[in-house]
Amino acid sequence: MDVVLRPISDRFFHEHLLPFFRRAMGDAPGALEALQEQLGDGQARMLCERMLSTALPGGVGSVDADPWADLVDRLVFLHWTEGPSGWEVGEADAGYADGWDEALHLALMVEEADYPYSDARASRDVRDRFRFRPREDVGLASLLAGQWEPFPEFPPDQVFATQGRGEYSPGMRYAFADWAWRPARKVAHWQVNLPRKLERLLAREQERMKLPSLPEKDEVLAYWLGRQPQPPPLTVAFSGLGPRAANWIRELGALTAHLRGAALAKQGLAALVTKGSGVRI
Repeated sequence: MDVVLRPISDRFFHEHLLPFFRRAMGDAPGALEALQEQLGDGQARMLCERMLSTALPGGVGSVDADPWADLVDRLVFLHWTEGPSGWEVGEADAGYADGWDEALHLALMVEEADYPYSDARASRDVRDRFRFRPREDVGLASLLAGQWEPFPEFPPDQVFATQGRGEYSPGMRYAFADWAWRPARKVAHWQVNLPRKLERLLAREQERMKLPSLPEKDEVLAYWLGRQPQPPPLTVAFSGLGPRAANWIRELGALTAHLRGAALAKQGLAALVTKGSGVRI
C-alpha cells in the first residue's frame, strides 16, 4: 500500500494533538508531559515515558526519533475515544489503502473538471507536479497529496515524514507534508458535493465517447453513492478509464464509501503516504 486514509476523532485532534505538536516544536519534554496526563492508553504513555527519560531541553530534535515516530503514528492514525482514565484507543472501521499514484488519479478525476484522465502521459505529468506542490482547492486530492487546511501552527514535515516531502510557509499560509488531515466539517462538505462531482465525471465521459447515453451510468453512480452494493458489469468500457475500467470503478467506490462513512460518523480524516511508496520522487 502507498497511501492510507483513516477516520479520526475530530475533538481529540483539535483539543489535544494540534496543541501538542505546536508546543513540541519548542518544548518537546513539556509537551510530552502535558499530553501524558490526558492519555489512558498504556502504549502511548510508555512511549512518552521512554522519551522523557532521555530528553534534552528543546524541540522534537531533543527526543529519540524512533519512539517519537511510533507515538505520532499511534496518535494520528488510530481512533481515539475518551474513557474514565483519559483518551484511549477505540475500535474503528478499517481504513482505505491504495497505491498513491492510483488514489491521486481517482481523486483528481472526481475533483478536477479539466484533469486529463484519458491521456496517460498528460495525467501523469499533472500528478507528478501535484505531489511536489499540492494545490489547496482540489478537495480530497489535496489531502491525499499532503496539503494542510486549515494551516497549522507548526511545520508538519518536522513532526513526521516518510518521503521527505514538505513545505511550511507562514507568510503564504501554505503547508504540505507526507501526512495531513481534514476536520469533520470539511469531510461533511466534501460528502455533500460528491454526487454533483461524480455526475460531472460521468457526463464528461459520455461526451468523450460521443454517446447519447452511457448504458451503465445510473448503476455506476448508484454504486459510487452507496445505493447499491456492487458495481454493474460493463457492456461499454469507459474510454477514459481504459481496459481497467471495472477495477477503477470499484476502487473509486471504495474511496467514496470511506469518505461517506467518515462524514456520517462526523469524523475527520487523516492521510499518510507510506514508506513503501512505489512512486519515484
